[in-house]
Amino acid sequence: MNNEFKKAINLLKKKDKETYPTFAYSVLDNYIPGQVYMDELKKTVLIGTDSGIFVVGGDEMNNGLDSVFLEIYRSRKNDKKRFTLFSPSKEWNQVINKLFGKDLRQMHRYSFHFNKDTYSTINKVKVPKDFIVKRIDEKIITESLEFNESYYNEYWGSVSKFLENGFGYCLLHNDTVVSECTAIFSSSQFAEIDIATQNKYRKMGLAQNVAEIFIEHCIERNLKPNWDCDVNNFASIKLAERLGFENPIEYSLFVRR
Repeated sequence: MNNEFKKAINLLKKKDKETYPTFAYSVLDNYIPGQVYMDELKKTVLIGTDSGIFVVGGDEMNNGLDSVFLEIYRSRKNDKKRFTLFSPSKEWNQVINKLFGKDLRQMHRYSFHFNKDTYSTINKVKVPKDFIVKRIDEKIITESLEFNESYYNEYWGSVSKFLENGFGYCLLHNDTVVSECTAIFSSSQFAEIDIATQNKYRKMGLAQNVAEIFIEHCIERNLKPNWDCDVNNFASIKLAERLGFENPIEYSLFVRR
């Protein structure tokens, strides 16, 4: 890791009450392609993925990167590309709203804390008969409806990047992928969960099945599983709680209108 990335990580660690998304660490660990921008005084950092997901950190009173923020936003807007900006704190929310005005729409999300002790006490759900557990590989990706090649190209840069640095598991029924839990992002410390189950296989406990397999993989490799979702996604919140995720912290993300 180069010195610039080390300085960026130090900025992310300065305030305990701030929350940062997994993709920031994915970029800093070089798990996925991205960029890191710092102002001349090294007080503020902007971390972004090639797919257009960004997070800002450091001193919110420092405006050393304002021109960079706006330049990136305008460029991506003109090219009709994605621009999503994560905010780690209420103070940063104010700065972003002031800087971008009505160009961006604010959304509210939860970031949960994984309690390993709580997870160890829950009743694990057995995989039903006739369902097969398999780690996600290139063949599974070609057969997946949700986590297909375009998904991994968007979030990981390529399928090969995911297979090299990420992981996920799925359940097969009659040789069909019916439920999956994959790392939308991961780093040397974290793995962020993304889950999808085909409609006709829902309400069977399959999402919990495959999530537990994913979490066990994390525990075995000393990774912290991360769970984020919209504040109004009550089904996701309930599933998170059943898996030992608790004490959600609310944060904001901003998307182009």
